[in-house]
Amino acid sequence: MGRKELMNKIRADLRERPNSHFSEIYFRVTADKVSSTEVHNALYELLKRDEISTRGGKWSLLEERRNAS
Repeated sequence: MGRKELMNKIRADLRERPNSHFSEIYFRVTADKVSSTEVHNALYELLKRDEISTRGGKWSLLEERRNAS
């Protein structure tokens, strides 16, 4: 699975289950036989692009939070 596909999968997962903990996201995404390095790189890229936020150990999409407020 490519990085873009994996990033889209993480975005979709966070849309379905906002405020998830890292371990929950990690285990749902790696269920499709994705390596841990690929998951960490995709999450790092999303954080670097300011697309996701971590607060109190919970991860969420910033665009979703902006639309909700």
